Amino acid sequence: MRRLKGKDSLFAETIHSRCILLWMMILAGACNQPDEGKSPPGNIYGKIIYDTAIFNRDSTDSWATESLSGLNRKALIDKIFEAVYDGKITPYDYFSGEKMSARQIKKLESSEFSREDISKIKFEERWIWYDEKAEMQKQLISLTLAYDVYDNTGNSRGQKPIFKLIFRK
Repeated sequence: MRRLKGKDSLFAETIHSRCILLWMMILAGACNQPDEGKSPPGNIYGKIIYDTAIFNRDSTDSWATESLSGLNRKALIDKIFEAVYDGKITPYDYFSGEKMSARQIKKLESSEFSREDISKIKFEERWIWYDEKAEMQKQLISLTLAYDVYDNTGNSRGQKPIFKLIFRK
């Protein structure tokens, strides 16, 4: 990998800083839960659900490399598991919606996947427009961690969800 010089280095540092800021905003939004029963003061324009790759398996994909350059993937995943194992947040089975215990998650982690295998996060968000500020904010409703699944010949079969965390309804 070549070293960046001058303007390229400044550009890379700026992108890195913005990516870190984005992840901090996402995590801060997950921690700031609104008062129950109160609607946000802005106009809600619906929900959106999307996947975000958090691991680039193709070293020639410079777009993905740049997009993930500011993400401390390991620290984020470790923080999520720490919150689950400490009982600070309840994980749910993605398919059934049933609560999962820390013991269940530990069993899955020891038998089905490794944290290093986690490659995607699915976000469910509410998008809100505030007229008085002319700005948009996103509220994190839930996130789901997933890892890649392969067949016997090494071909990808997609992702398998591990658990879902619900921050607000």
